[in-house]
Amino acid sequence: MNRVQEGPEAKSRRTRPARATIRDVAAQAGVSVSSVSRVMNGEPHISPELHARIMRAVNRLRFEPHSAAQALRSRESKTIGCMVADLSNPLYSEMINGAEEELQRAGYVLMLAATRHEEDRETAFVSAVRRRRMDGLLLFAGDNAHTDFTGALANLDLPCVAIDREVPGVPSVRADHRGGGLEITRYLIGLGHRRIALLTGRAALLPSSERLAGYRQAHAEAGLAIDPDLIRPQTQGSSIAFSDVCQLLRGPNRPTAIITLGTHMLAGVMDALASSGLRYPDDVSLVCIGDTDLARHATPGISALTWDLDQMGRVAANILLDRIRGGDDARKIRPVYLPTRFILRHSGATPRAP
Repeated sequence: MNRVQEGPEAKSRRTRPARATIRDVAAQAGVSVSSVSRVMNGEPHISPELHARIMRAVNRLRFEPHSAAQALRSRESKTIGCMVADLSNPLYSEMINGAEEELQRAGYVLMLAATRHEEDRETAFVSAVRRRRMDGLLLFAGDNAHTDFTGALANLDLPCVAIDREVPGVPSVRADHRGGGLEITRYLIGLGHRRIALLTGRAALLPSSERLAGYRQAHAEAGLAIDPDLIRPQTQGSSIAFSDVCQLLRGPNRPTAIITLGTHMLAGVMDALASSGLRYPDDVSLVCIGDTDLARHATPGISALTWDLDQMGRVAANILLDRIRGGDDARKIRPVYLPTRFILRHSGATPRAP
């Protein structure tokens, strides 16, 4: 009987170890196939112990799910995920631009996802980051009450940096929102205002809770009680700001000053003043957080609290690059704070006598 001579490629295929499957990983870890699949897809509600056991099996077997992954820890995709709540917010845009320039200089591409403060979108993006084998993740301000997202992120095992967000075990870059809130509230109290309305984001957002703390501290220093009705948490957009301010201004004891975010909310506040027949600073003093085009070009110009947005993005990007390169210094877990600056224009005045 004649035998067919095997070529070198055929011999190589015959002697090469079989590629590990997801069932091999499950057997090695002593868990179900579905548990391995959940870990590999970055799904939440997985205990750290189970995650560690499965990842040990994955590494031991050199399991590679699908052809897209060259190695579980290769760090060779040269892509960075960037999770932001609202791409239409100009404050986010400036920070993203600064971060992107630093990352591009280092040879990385930034991939954006708008989550609209929805936890399902956040956890879905974390799964996408895992599947695409991204090298790192930038997390912009988001809801600190999102526990499912936090669990998914903890299981990601990837270098991350948060911007104006508090995530356990993740280094962060933050503006000094508490100090800024304290400064602008002190300014208005110094003008003689005793009823100061505060329109900011939900308390679960780090910048909002810090501004509120500064607002409360300024009142406490001056020995002033705070009317809880003057604190109006806002979702993104101008319609709620408009209705809230209209309600406040038409009440029997209206505010004499308003602090508001300088983006969409500022437009809603200005519309509410106009519809109520009031003007700033003659009838109501106005200060905004975030120096936007609307604040700069309004007539008169609106005093604004600001910080270096470009620098904030660049600092966050460089911390992330350092961690990707292996710089896991525990000291860098402590937040990096950037100072705020108060730009005084012509939107504040001594309140009129009743």
